[in-house]
Amino acid sequence: MTHTQLPDLEKVTNAAFQKQFQALRPILEAEARIKQQLARLDGQLRQARQDSTKVEGYQVSGTDVLWNSWESATRRQLNLQLARTRAQKLAGMEALRTAFGRKQAVETLRKKVQQANRKANAKKHFGA
Repeated sequence: MTHTQLPDLEKVTNAAFQKQFQALRPILEAEARIKQQLARLDGQLRQARQDSTKVEGYQVSGTDVLWNSWESATRRQLNLQLARTRAQKLAGMEALRTAFGRKQAVETLRKKVQQANRKANAKKHFGA
């Protein structure tokens, strides 16, 4: 490989890395949103448990059963979404790791070529 091809290769590997990173970003954002929704649901559950002891007729009217079934179904749906999102994230992370490895390899190669060029220039100038 010539030193003129190396900058092009570096640009390509950097672009591939950025593409993989940008593809992963919406997945990470979706994971954060789902986690936030689960945390909000946990807060609602705590509040409902506190309120159920204070409000008369809550259990008698069956409202507690309805709310608990809604909470359970919502939690199940969010956990399924979180599992799917995490599976996508794992696949995306693998692609990102591969792109990062290639990017690092090209950067290492560039540094080695630069060092070799410096040594060659030093020999040429100093006659060693």
